[in-house]
Amino acid sequence: MNDKNLTIGIIDLGSNSIRLQIANVFEKSYRIVHEYREIVRIGDDLFKYGFLTEHSVNKIYACFTDIKKILESYSVGIIRAVATATLRELKEGYEIVQEIKSRYGISLEIISGEAEAKLSYLAISGSFQTDKYNAIITDIGGGSAEYTLALKGEIVNITSKKLGCSRLKNIFLHHNPPEIAEVYKLKQHIQEEVENYGDYHIDLVVCTGGTINNIANIYYISSNKDEKTKIKYIPRKFLKDFINKIRYMDTESIRKIKGVEPKRADILLPAAINIEVLLSKSSFNGFYTFTGGLRTGLIIDTLNSMNITLPFQDLGEDIFYSQLIEIGNKFQFEEEHARHVAFLSERFFDELNKKWKLDNENRNILTAAAILHDIGNYISFSKHHKHSYYLIKNSDIAGFNYRQKLMTAHVARYHRKNLPKKSHQIYEDLDSKDINIVKKLAAILRVADGLDRGHKKFISDVNIKITKDNITINPLSDKNIILEKKAFELKKDMLESVTGKNLEIL
Repeated sequence: MNDKNLTIGIIDLGSNSIRLQIANVFEKSYRIVHEYREIVRIGDDLFKYGFLTEHSVNKIYACFTDIKKILESYSVGIIRAVATATLRELKEGYEIVQEIKSRYGISLEIISGEAEAKLSYLAISGSFQTDKYNAIITDIGGGSAEYTLALKGEIVNITSKKLGCSRLKNIFLHHNPPEIAEVYKLKQHIQEEVENYGDYHIDLVVCTGGTINNIANIYYISSNKDEKTKIKYIPRKFLKDFINKIRYMDTESIRKIKGVEPKRADILLPAAINIEVLLSKSSFNGFYTFTGGLRTGLIIDTLNSMNITLPFQDLGEDIFYSQLIEIGNKFQFEEEHARHVAFLSERFFDELNKKWKLDNENRNILTAAAILHDIGNYISFSKHHKHSYYLIKNSDIAGFNYRQKLMTAHVARYHRKNLPKKSHQIYEDLDSKDINIVKKLAAILRVADGLDRGHKKFISDVNIKITKDNITINPLSDKNIILEKKAFELKKDMLESVTGKNLEIL
């Protein structure tokens, strides 16, 4: 892509909220630089009265006034705006579309439920290895809920149901707190509408939507987990307990639960019951949530229309590795150097691990740290190892929990400069077992990085011979590798320390 400064804006006009994401576009990635959200609950009017009141329509225009100013301030080059369930059903929906075009110059597209589901699935595919699972992906909005059945990466069925949490609340829950009979009728209605997936041997359920993500945040906060992570797993037991807890509570009491978004308090129950019914019909004991499903799908689809393909869409790249490459591209790293350092790191790991007996999780941590070790250069070359630590710690890595991400950040942090000291953050973040593993992995990364000192892959591969007292490196190269050998000598100290062996390069 020639224009490396291109910025795109994604607008999602839903039944509950209006959202904007602005992203800077890179050759193989993008980075969100601004987010705007306003919970407007315009769907409530439609589900109560069959039309939007003047107050709700004015809320839409007020949001677009703000959005227009933000788009201009970021010099957004491409705008993609969509509307979902409420405008799909509203008789005057296209009049609002025309008015937004006239006032703000923004073309708003009313998309079908099927299109909404496909975009959400596209987003999920970038963070889950969907070709390995029989999966159900559901996007629960305010007005509708979309259910996508995908078997080993192939979509076999998409259904869009009028099961949005705001719609269900307005149709069934007329008292505060709701009466037992109201909750019963609500659940019975969902059970009649949601298909039975029991015969498909489902082994992955992923849910998107703001209200579902709020439920995930409540669980993570109550469990002292990192609620900022993009992907969360919620066990079915928590969902059942949560439903039983709030079904007898009034809205004001629900708002007092830690983590509850006040404007979603009255629609948490129908959203939770929706997922509980889905889990019961798929014989699965928990679900994942994914932040920004539709919007992420819109960004990816927009980039694809610009002939930009993200790493996970390339044949031969698994999700874990491709997401690392995508993260690296967000921070404009040197991809070839990163890949080669990862390759050399893995070569060392496989040889040394014949004695260490570490598991594949630790190999993946080393790979991730090797791919991302230099991303701190995006901030500043000086102390870039420390900047890499911060960026990795605050990124989402497919399949990694918070502990694994922390270990990755620390491994990358020690790829250069000082060795770990008692005064360093590592001793506050990790237990002694994980600290020892980090030291081993960082020691490998230091040497592997040194062997590609010039970032030119002059050393294509290495043969490693390990004896009782020595580790001998035979570099495979037909180039002048004097710089690489000097770097090796400077960076071998940590590996000598953790192995208790002398390192030499031929």
